[in-house]
Amino acid sequence: SQKPVNLTWAVSGLLLLVLIKGVLTFLEGKWTETASQNVAYDLRNALQRKITDLSFSFHDKAQAGDLLSRAIQDVERIRFLTGRAVFRIIESIFLMLITSVVMIWMDPRLGLLAMLSIPFLVFQSVRFGRVYRPLSLKIQKQMSVLTTRVEQNLRGARVIKTFAQESAEIERFNNENQLWMDLSAKATRLQTNNMPLLLMIANIGSVGILLYGGYLVMQGGLSLGELVAFTTYLGQLISPVRRIGNIIPALAIASAAAERVFEILDARSEVRDEPHAVPLPPVKGHVRFDHVSFAYFGRHAVLSDVTLEARPGEVVALLGATGSGKSTIINLIPRFYDPTAGRIFIDDIDIRTVTLNSLRDQ
Repeated sequence: SQKPVNLTWAVSGLLLLVLIKGVLTFLEGKWTETASQNVAYDLRNALQRKITDLSFSFHDKAQAGDLLSRAIQDVERIRFLTGRAVFRIIESIFLMLITSVVMIWMDPRLGLLAMLSIPFLVFQSVRFGRVYRPLSLKIQKQMSVLTTRVEQNLRGARVIKTFAQESAEIERFNNENQLWMDLSAKATRLQTNNMPLLLMIANIGSVGILLYGGYLVMQGGLSLGELVAFTTYLGQLISPVRRIGNIIPALAIASAAAERVFEILDARSEVRDEPHAVPLPPVKGHVRFDHVSFAYFGRHAVLSDVTLEARPGEVVALLGATGSGKSTIINLIPRFYDPTAGRIFIDDIDIRTVTLNSLRDQ
């Protein structure tokens, strides 16, 4: 008869799904870890190159602890996303699609009923991601603050002890650590609410199928064996839902981490070679400032309309109080910064017209 044939095909399909799942699990372990480690390797190298190439103005504003957090912790979160997480998402979606097709083929009525819960699951997942992602970004920024605080305390340990500031530094760190803990606790509450809600939506659909399927069995429209096979497939449908529910927080965290990493990679150096810059030829060392002004971050004015020159072999003394701009004048010559107004010449060559490497080589 037709029903035993359908049942045989259903059981065979279930066995095929188990085999496919085993193969995917094997491939996941073999490939994803290598691929994700390669991504992390490339990202860290790219970050190192970018941080090295960026001008002094970037490093004046950046915190070492924040850069460390991005290069290590944020890259590690991206590594997880590009490794097992991506493969698990692909595997789960693939299994959901195959299972859905088989369920609709077995019994269109029950299959379509099982599909009703999927839009609600997608809606809840998207809704959770929109709330969780900005929170993840705040947590990662706060972790950068903590890393920076530790780095500064370690580097300034002698100064802290000299001025008996141990208690004050401990209190500052405790305040930042408390803020991080509060944000993390909020994220945990969101996760613990999200997973049961996803399972509840999926299980409500299961109860509806059992009720309707039981009714069909009593009416003779469905055999008990077919209902058992169908509920087994339904279990195969709920399992990927549970897995995706666990991965969604990791996706949100990795997305926030990627934003922080690419904020560095996309940064443009304020001091860079002009499009038609040429190598600086060997120089005698005649330095001339022509109405040069400079302000740090475009706000804190240090130099205003400075004109001076130092001829080869001549000694020029710069005298002034701390912060009057002596070091700034020296830093402008190798273009660690560019003037906000005016020009600087070496041997009557505007230093903006030559390449940075050739200028600093001399």
